[in-house]
Amino acid sequence: MVKVPNKIGFHTGPGGNPTGIGDWMRALDKAQIPFCLKSADHYGPIFEAQEIMKKSGVPHVLIFRLSDNHSEYTYDTPPYKDPKYVNDPEGGAEKHWRKTVAKLPPEFDKKRVWLEVINEVDKNLCDWLGRFAVRIANLAQRDGYKVSLFSWSGGEPEPSGWETPGMLAYLRLCAERPSQAAVAVHEYSFIESNIFDQFPFKIGRFQYLFQVCDKHNIPRPRVHITEWGWTLDSVPTPAKAIEDIRRVGELYARFPEVEGAAIWYLGPGFGGIADKAQRLIKPVTDFTLKHRFTVPEGSGEINVPEIGSPPQPIVPEPPPPTPEPPAPPPEPVAPPEPVTPSPPPIPEPPQPPQPTPAPNAQFVADVTIPDDTRLQADSTFVKTWRIKNTGNVAWGTGYKLVFADGTAMTTQTAQPVPTVQPGQTADLSIQFTVPAKPGVYFCDWRLQDEQGDIFGDIIFTRIIAMDDRPSDGAYVADVTIPDDTRMTPGQAFTKTWRVKNSGKRPWNDNFRLVFVKGTAMTTQRSLPLPACAPGQEVEISIQLNAPLRRGTYFGDWKMRDDRGNLFGDVLYLRIKT
Repeated sequence: MVKVPNKIGFHTGPGGNPTGIGDWMRALDKAQIPFCLKSADHYGPIFEAQEIMKKSGVPHVLIFRLSDNHSEYTYDTPPYKDPKYVNDPEGGAEKHWRKTVAKLPPEFDKKRVWLEVINEVDKNLCDWLGRFAVRIANLAQRDGYKVSLFSWSGGEPEPSGWETPGMLAYLRLCAERPSQAAVAVHEYSFIESNIFDQFPFKIGRFQYLFQVCDKHNIPRPRVHITEWGWTLDSVPTPAKAIEDIRRVGELYARFPEVEGAAIWYLGPGFGGIADKAQRLIKPVTDFTLKHRFTVPEGSGEINVPEIGSPPQPIVPEPPPPTPEPPAPPPEPVAPPEPVTPSPPPIPEPPQPPQPTPAPNAQFVADVTIPDDTRLQADSTFVKTWRIKNTGNVAWGTGYKLVFADGTAMTTQTAQPVPTVQPGQTADLSIQFTVPAKPGVYFCDWRLQDEQGDIFGDIIFTRIIAMDDRPSDGAYVADVTIPDDTRMTPGQAFTKTWRVKNSGKRPWNDNFRLVFVKGTAMTTQRSLPLPACAPGQEVEISIQLNAPLRRGTYFGDWKMRDDRGNLFGDVLYLRIKT
């Protein structure tokens, strides 16, 4: 028997309410428990997870997808309806792959993140999709990515769909390259009251895939359940949700090929499901940290009807209780004498119910600085978001926009917001400073009411800090050891130059003075430059020893920036022994 932790994690996206998702990631990572995180269109959470994974080495399951929300191309849907590709799935794959890779964020980690390239596709085109998937997987391998397909809708495809020639070809490819190609499915109960409703035709449907693999002697592929839960717009109470997660988690624990499942949904829309799903983050964290499933070692035994059997649930509902026989009718009694009732009092007209104050906010658009804009390091920029008040109370005094996650890029981490009535939109702006170190930076912000409660969609910015300013340095004077100074052979001495930072970039510990030509007179061929702002002067000193043989010796030194480029005047010395 083996102990297996809970594999059920979360699915997120831009906006929504993922408050606490970072705490969940860090807690499980610290406990060396792999977590499953899926994100669509919002790379920020995946970026945070991949950086955690780089440091710890815990094999978390990270999955990213582009959606059809991008108007320029339907990233969810392959071009199977395009007349040009109806009979050419391989050509359709070439086009889809080019479009997808071109849209990926620059910080996408090919080594650690699975790319989910399509979503909820047509179950009647299984053979076309299988051929498409084989070509996609081969293109991905060529370019260094790992991919997971097909992200079937819950309850799809029909079991026989896995047996089409194209699908079998993809399953064999997954068996050959299990670390590079996988299968993605969705599993929902579609009702809250019974997570195993009609099992295994909804929850547990992945077993039909394994049944086909076993039938055709194909090793079972890795499976990612990239959407998992109850309904598209709701989740049950935390207590019931954890019990359902426990029951389904035990099923998934029996199959090591099932790497993880992602609870739908911490992102925007879908009836505000994010606020309900967000309440599960802390309970799921606690459950995963404390609970282990004890299961037999090896892959689980499949528990589904044979393909082609009528769809009868394998887990039957309990039979209804046998009804008690009806009681005999009562003996007839004489009717009471009629009594004339008093007229009832006229009630006061009811007061209309007052709605509970519920602030809310929805992200509408980036007005300035689209995501992944390249900006000069140390420069300032103003990010403006358009936000709609979707609650039933006005924002006013005491309402703030507060920093939530990432790199703040400002010292003012709480900003006032204007008065905005329900139904109105407003533009919210913050001035940021680009970090000095080149790289990718993001920051998440949330709205806060006068009681300090957080509400509404996350609004965020993600920028790429660049530094294209030139570095330069000018020789000013010899402070010590003028040229042609006569030294005793082997004598130790200190050479000091005064130089000026004549460029546009400040010098730091990553800027160095390096030997380039002549006689070094030291084993130290480079040393860090002192910190120096543009326009300032500093002194640079180096410890040297005069050569033992008599003669005239010189040494040339130059400055080098943090990109490895030499710059500025040559700093040289010449001595005689």
